[in-house]
Formats: sequence, C-alpha cells, structure tokens
Amino acid sequence: MKLYLSEITDSISKKRVEFTEENDEYNHGSSLKGLDLEVSFYRAGETVCLKFVGNFTIGTVCDRCAADLEVCTDVSESYYLFPEKSSDDVDYFYSGDSIELDDFVRETVVMNVPGKILCSDDCAGLCPRCGTNLNDKKCGCNAEDETN
Repeated sequence: MKLYLSEITDSISKKRVEFTEENDEYNHGSSLKGLDLEVSFYRAGETVCLKFVGNFTIGTVCDRCAADLEVCTDVSESYYLFPEKSSDDVDYFYSGDSIELDDFVRETVVMNVPGKILCSDDCAGLCPRCGTNLNDKKCGCNAEDETN
C-alpha cells in the first residue's frame, strides 16, 4: 500500500491499511491470519509521522505443548520518517513522491508478536521423556526417571 506525499498535510489524516500478504511466515513459523490496522499520518515540517493502530491475528503453536492456536494482538506503533539525505542517525527515510507502507506493517507485526505464546497460563506442556501432551492425559512416565 502506498501513501502519496501529496496526501500528507500538517493535519492528521487516517486510512484503513490494505495488506494482502496474509499467511506470510513471521517469528518461528507463525503466519498472519488477519489484520485490522488503521494508519494516521501527518507532516511536521519535512518529517512524516505514521501511527499504526489496530490488531492482528496470527496462527502459531503453543511454546510448551505445540498445540495449534490463533492469537490476536492489539498494536499501536509510531514511525517518524525523514527526507532521504537528512542524516545518518535516522532509522526511517522517504524519497520520491510516495511511501510504501508494507514494510512498516510487517515490522509492526513482527515487533508485536508475543515473545512467549501459551495455549493457557496453566499449560502443562509435553512429557520430556515420551512427548505426550500433558494437557490431554498423564503419560505414566516418572519425572524422576528423566534424571537417570
């Protein structure tokens, strides 16, 4: 999705984000299942300010038991873009007559995927000996046998 510089004024404007790269892989095999973001934008001098607000859903697996699940995450991320030749100490630049938003959307998703994803707070995980999902049943393995 492109945002044209001619659209960006000193007043805040908003647009619904159109991002069609669902099912792309993010963070250790997670895939984007849904995205509902709005971008607010304005210009402050030569600086362009972008703010993404909304939520996204990823399909992933539990970090303890490997069960499939979907996680919805709320986001609010801001970016400040400067003209291309303004400084070497700047993270985000723009040039030409438009700004491509797809990389900012991807970065917003990646930065907001939870670091630890669990199917529930009390997930028992997998038996380290036989691999049984301990949320479903007890496996009969003795945890003390693991150390021997």
